[in-house]
Amino acid sequence: MAFINLMEKMVEIRMEERLKSDDYCKCEQCSEDIKCIALNNLPPKYVSTSKGELFSKIDQQMVRQNVLDIDVAVINAIEFVHKRPRH
Repeated sequence: MAFINLMEKMVEIRMEERLKSDDYCKCEQCSEDIKCIALNNLPPKYVSTSKGELFSKIDQQMVRQNVLDIDVAVINAIEFVHKRPRH
């Protein structure tokens, strides 16, 4: 069993969706900065799970977790990094 910050996985999923449709830099540095900023503005959600159970737990948490909060954190992070890229 491993400990996983489920919020990290949810941010990655929402970030990928947002960056597909938006015309922002998707380089590794900007992507990592966006992820870190978003995660710093959201509470962590740790779970203990084996690899095969991860996606079912993400689906369950996405239903219960306010997806709007995650989207707002990701959008704000994208805008912040877009205005101040470090690459």
